[in-house]
Amino acid sequence: MAALRSMIGDGKPQPGDALPPQRDLARTLNVSRATLREALSILATLGEIVAKDNGRGFLCADPADMPATPPWRFGARYPLAEVYQFRYVVESYAAELAAISHTADEIEALRATIAVFRKAASAEDLMAYAQADFDFHHLVMSISRNKLLVDMHQTFASVLLESQRLIAGRRGNLLMAVQEHDHILQAIAMRDPDGARYYMRKHLSMAASRAGLPFSEVP
Repeated sequence: MAALRSMIGDGKPQPGDALPPQRDLARTLNVSRATLREALSILATLGEIVAKDNGRGFLCADPADMPATPPWRFGARYPLAEVYQFRYVVESYAAELAAISHTADEIEALRATIAVFRKAASAEDLMAYAQADFDFHHLVMSISRNKLLVDMHQTFASVLLESQRLIAGRRGNLLMAVQEHDHILQAIAMRDPDGARYYMRKHLSMAASRAGLPFSEVP
């Protein structure tokens, strides 16, 4: 995605110009079609490109028309505030359970996701950043040993991942969330369920704020 954003940022194409067909664009950027589609989806979410009226391809957006806050595309069914309310309740409880039930290998797996998260933040790779963010939270759900929580998280994966893309799209300090993940991990590793719940709730409250929600909309 970084190469695609760089191409657009360099003025090739100009605002209002159509992006090349996906087949040609994937070849130019030396990426797979699947990777390209994911990058286009994120850039569309951020408002940096817009779909053509006929739905076939994208146009480069005019920076003057880009929204200060990226649009929430699931709003018709799931208001963003409700998504964070759900995450606040469910993921904090999962973190509490994970602090009780984890293994040493699972702690190392959490450390590995944070390493990927930190690298993506430093490189400002928004696609990798959002995915690493999602992977950390999904792993915490898995470590909770509650199969229903895991299945719920997977069922709504597209909604949850999109909520994490919104945060990346606001281009704040990406490393802040990495530090918050570190605190959650430390509490889980120390088998401190109260601390794990506290740091997960604090992180999700901060994440909601970074997504543009006032604190009053999250418990």
